[in-house]
Amino acid sequence: MFDLDRWKEIWETIARNRKRSVMTGLGVFWGIFMFTVMMGFGMWLSRTARASLGGYSTNTTYFFTDRTSIPYQGMPSGRWWNFDMHDLESIRRQVPGIRYAAATNWGGTQKVSYNERKGEYYLMGYTPDFQKINPQPLKFGRFINQPDMDGKRKVCVIGTQIWKELFPGGENPVGETLKMNDLYLTVVGVTERGSTSINIGSNPETSIVVPNSLVQQLWNEGTSVDMITVTGHDDVSIQELEEQCKRIIAANHIISPDDKKAISGFNLGEEFEKVNGLLRGIALLTWIVGLGTLLAGIVGVSNIMLVIVRERTQEIGVRRAIGARPWSIISQILSESFLLTFIAGILGLASGVGILSVIETLIAAAALTEGELQPLQISFGLGITATLIIIAGSLLAGIIPAARAMKIKPVDAIREE
Repeated sequence: MFDLDRWKEIWETIARNRKRSVMTGLGVFWGIFMFTVMMGFGMWLSRTARASLGGYSTNTTYFFTDRTSIPYQGMPSGRWWNFDMHDLESIRRQVPGIRYAAATNWGGTQKVSYNERKGEYYLMGYTPDFQKINPQPLKFGRFINQPDMDGKRKVCVIGTQIWKELFPGGENPVGETLKMNDLYLTVVGVTERGSTSINIGSNPETSIVVPNSLVQQLWNEGTSVDMITVTGHDDVSIQELEEQCKRIIAANHIISPDDKKAISGFNLGEEFEKVNGLLRGIALLTWIVGLGTLLAGIVGVSNIMLVIVRERTQEIGVRRAIGARPWSIISQILSESFLLTFIAGILGLASGVGILSVIETLIAAAALTEGELQPLQISFGLGITATLIIIAGSLLAGIIPAARAMKIKPVDAIREE
């Protein structure tokens, strides 16, 4: 049953020993505060990094061409060459582990206008499968499709930044016509800023995407391709798939199978694994530092409680001499420790959450582009658990010296200075 008079006495004891109470509370406050801030930042960094990788198929390799480095079947070394659409069809047909394969052509920076508004943006030519490999969410309309490719249609998908600059009123631009140099393109879609921050070749925010076949026609490239992207099925080793594709492409262009320079690959799976290893290290470090701050808080409280109980040995002896039961004395000391730790812990948790909220607001205000901002907070359960841990540690820190003081005879305790 709740004894109001007893808790008033406990509070008066805490208030009477203000300096010691402040020192004890400060240790708890600082431990919880630092734990909250450290864990909040660590989790935010991890969530942000993982979100930035979220849209990509990790079982993916990007292929690029370079000069040959080995003479082969009468062909000299140092030869420049390019992929072509035949390579794309060959690996699709001959490599069963391929899930998606896409071709990319870079069109360079182009002058684009709509009515009186104009800007310079990067032109990209994609085959439809690239949207499956690197999904870009759509704000309006659709992405490039196979009929666009087959008909070399003059259609385009524009990035969010282009939409904002050419259509500042926020209207749906699908069906509108843009002028790119002397070419007119019909807008069929607008990509929305996605969670991914990996850009191969261009920034989706400021890119105009057209059918790959249209770029080839505009620049008289025939069937030439600048980059081939391949994604394997989940149960397929991307390293093996990469080697199979390189062998097929090399054979198509009379390149030595031992030429490691002519065809280079950027293995996204390996890069993701490196990033995941870094994130695991950050998470471990965050937990070590966070738990270290809690432990430091508990140790600080323990030292102060040892001093407090030591100073109250005489008081304990007097109370025992007038008939107070041992458990009554110990429970009061623990109640004082609990009340002080609870108040300081809640204040520390609230202050940490408040600081994180302010920083999160500043980050959101400073963001230059749209997109989902990862929360800069710890979970409610984690915050409460940390508070309970430091409270339990403080109670344990109080009960050990109190129990030791109870073993002293009342007469000896009263005599102790």
